[in-house]
Amino acid sequence: MNIKTGKGFGKLVDQAMSLIDLDPAMSRALSDTELSIGFDSEAGFGVPASAINDPLFMGDEAFVGQKNISAAAEAMLKKNPNDIQIKPQYNQETGKFDINFAMAGDADFDPLAGQLFSPWNITYLSKVWKEPLAYSNAQKLIRKMSAGNNPFAEIFTLFMEQYAGWGVIGQTGNLQNSTTNDVNVKTGMASFPIINIMGTYSVTLREKKQQGWGPFGQSPVARKQSYLNYVMDMIECILILYGNEDTHTPGLLNVNPIKTWTTGESVKDIYNSSTNQTRGSTVYRMLAERINQFMTRSDNKFKKLQIGVSPEAYNMLQSMAYSDVYSPEAAMKTFMENYNGGKGPGHDVPSVEFVIEPLFKASEPGNVNPLNPNSFDYMSITTPEIGGGPKNESQPTNFYASVLDKFVFPVIPGMYNDQYKTLRRTAGVIAPIPQAVEIYAGFGVQN
Repeated sequence: MNIKTGKGFGKLVDQAMSLIDLDPAMSRALSDTELSIGFDSEAGFGVPASAINDPLFMGDEAFVGQKNISAAAEAMLKKNPNDIQIKPQYNQETGKFDINFAMAGDADFDPLAGQLFSPWNITYLSKVWKEPLAYSNAQKLIRKMSAGNNPFAEIFTLFMEQYAGWGVIGQTGNLQNSTTNDVNVKTGMASFPIINIMGTYSVTLREKKQQGWGPFGQSPVARKQSYLNYVMDMIECILILYGNEDTHTPGLLNVNPIKTWTTGESVKDIYNSSTNQTRGSTVYRMLAERINQFMTRSDNKFKKLQIGVSPEAYNMLQSMAYSDVYSPEAAMKTFMENYNGGKGPGHDVPSVEFVIEPLFKASEPGNVNPLNPNSFDYMSITTPEIGGGPKNESQPTNFYASVLDKFVFPVIPGMYNDQYKTLRRTAGVIAPIPQAVEIYAGFGVQN
């Protein structure tokens, strides 16, 4: 895969590719593809003109306009969908993409006929073994919002509202009262540069004519597109958690300073203790103390807590007995059933959800995490929403701004080998409520 990076994104792409390279077979198959990432305002990383003129697929329904299809084409679409061509076309007046349907010309012509093995001479096992890939649940730890009314903008802007002033009691009608303390609503804006993430792949004539042939049962376009989407998802997860320091793009780990978990009292230290007979109870009390501090700072306004932990920490929490003598229940199960702190304005007990996050794991010999080279892991405490304003309206605390999630277009239409680009546009993590994020180092492991 050929990599093209804008200023400041080299480290981010290196980290992402270190995960992608775990699949050498697919890496070789995609050696002719291209991935680029950079600010929209930077030369060479803006939205190509062909993206608007010749899109292949729109993944956001908000930008899909009207359907244009003739009666004959609609009848053929019901009879044989393969004989219909579909092309989105940008409408300058509506700002949306109209979908045009047309009868295919010589789509059934196959110049490769007779050059393949006869199907009756081959037997297939109807299953394809695929190499396991790395994964991340970072998208579960933060709200993802498809924001904005302009998918091709260069700047993402967030409007904010703050309140100031107070009312005065007992002075109405007082002749000595010449001034009042006004109650004010202060508005403001925060702007963030938009990052373009683009991937390119080519589909040859042979691949197009062999789609659905053999045991795969799926076109090469779909397989290459799904892998490219996976690569972009992993880059997105890295941005959500670690951000990109070189371009000052924040992630959850740098919204606030990272706190150090109590030395010598990680989950692994307690789990391996030969003298502690209430190991689960010890972890329960330590974790409840940190969650109580998290809730107290918000006056118990958080209704749901999400705790992101490394796989090793999660497994130990699930298998560690609350007490070796009195209770065999796992510490995590006891915590989720018994925690009753944090009752908010409606006297509701906040729900607690544990999320496994492999990108939080510590590095160790033979199992290196390229994002976290340290010998300790990370643990996050976040909350997805909070009540705001005079009416306590529910709103996201912090979110990942996705300006355009999926946009596919041909690079040079009509070529013998068709090349396609997938465009994803984001402004990264927006954190208007930084108190809703807390990160600890060394919670699960302190090697």
